[in-house]
Amino acid sequence: MNKKNEKLKALLARYENNDTDNDGIFLSEEEFDELLAHYYEQHDYDRTLEVADLAIAQHQFSPEFYKWKVLIHKINLEEEAAFTTLEKLNTYAPNDEEALMLRLEVLVHFGHREPARSVLERLRTSVRGDAKFSLLAFFDGLLLMQEFRFEESFLALVEAVQLDPYQEPALEELINASEFIAYRKRLLKLFKKLLAKDPFNDLIWYYTGLWYDDDGNDFDALDAFANARSLKSDNPIYDLEYADKLFDLDRYELALKAYTAYFESDKSEDSYETFMRVGRSYQMLGHLEKAKKAFFRAIELNGDMYDIFQHLGECFAAQQKWGIAAYNYGRAVEREAHTPDCWLGLGLCHAAMNEAKEAEFAFQKALAMDDRYSDATIAYAVLMVEQGEEVRALTLINDTLERYEDASLIYGAVAIHLMTNRRAEALSLLNSALSEYYESHEILTDFLPDLRSDREIEAIFQLYRPRG
Repeated sequence: MNKKNEKLKALLARYENNDTDNDGIFLSEEEFDELLAHYYEQHDYDRTLEVADLAIAQHQFSPEFYKWKVLIHKINLEEEAAFTTLEKLNTYAPNDEEALMLRLEVLVHFGHREPARSVLERLRTSVRGDAKFSLLAFFDGLLLMQEFRFEESFLALVEAVQLDPYQEPALEELINASEFIAYRKRLLKLFKKLLAKDPFNDLIWYYTGLWYDDDGNDFDALDAFANARSLKSDNPIYDLEYADKLFDLDRYELALKAYTAYFESDKSEDSYETFMRVGRSYQMLGHLEKAKKAFFRAIELNGDMYDIFQHLGECFAAQQKWGIAAYNYGRAVEREAHTPDCWLGLGLCHAAMNEAKEAEFAFQKALAMDDRYSDATIAYAVLMVEQGEEVRALTLINDTLERYEDASLIYGAVAIHLMTNRRAEALSLLNSALSEYYESHEILTDFLPDLRSDREIEAIFQLYRPRG
């Protein structure tokens, strides 16, 4: 820990360990500034407001602490308190440019368009520098949006970014506002123009990545995030977006490296979504213990999500720990929005433990949710065969084939016929399957590995193998 962090830690301890009303502590303006910045960055707005009140009590004539109060009241949507504090701020800093900017921000935020326009025009005559004019163009864009003048609003926000390509609030509006969907192609042209002028702008690369991501262009999004990350390696958001995109592209090892870099930052945040992706990455790579550790952390963050328990069930099932796998699948099906996959997983676990009634119930629940769920149909038929109910199994398969057909179902039907010693029917079905779904023929040999050494089956495969 460097000296600056040690100093902040000591200041925090001094403040937080004092009496609850803090009557016995006196801090300098600089110390209050450090506390305010710290709590604000931690999104602890109640404590930020508490510190601002104490700072005002001890340094009544310092306008900076009133600005903090206004900002927090705005965030908390406390309109009356925000304007009351603004009036006090005006008493101590009537011509302060930053205070006027803050007044403009609050007026726009609460939709007071006419007084906001008045402040905006006043500032236009007094501010200097592109960065400040950029902010005015940003607020102009927000006001125009409130007036449903979307073309003009878009152009104002574009002007804001052209004046200051690092003005993130304007970029955020341009890419996220639903009102600007019709202008998305123009927005990409803006980003490309700005990058041609300054290819080292990490923020524009980042927002270009977001644009491509929204457009479904994973590879260009990945490249853009990689560029942003290489230009500014200490921004954890770039690491996270880059990692998420690698995950989307099934590049799990590289994704885990990027997630590690993200969590090494003291600005990273633990979230259910991130730990789910970390867990899935480990799971797909076969590192099941690490995957389970990530999933358990995800449960701590949001235990209402069914998919955490589903994937935990998959991990324990892969380790043939059927009881605990079934327990987790059971927790998955208790949660809202669970899928038929959860019931199938639960049924397979019960089947592995020879709990036929429970397995049948789970398979039926899966099929009740999706009557074209081929994997559940085949699993249910296999259970019937193992219970000596071959006729029921074949009836289920044949009735289902009359309703629909896909690769999983027909290759599964071949397997069921082979399992019930109906080889002629199985081979007839196999020819039909191969004529339509040759590219999926490994479904059968994965299901019945012994068929890889079955010469007759292999000969039939050869008949349908593409030439050349």
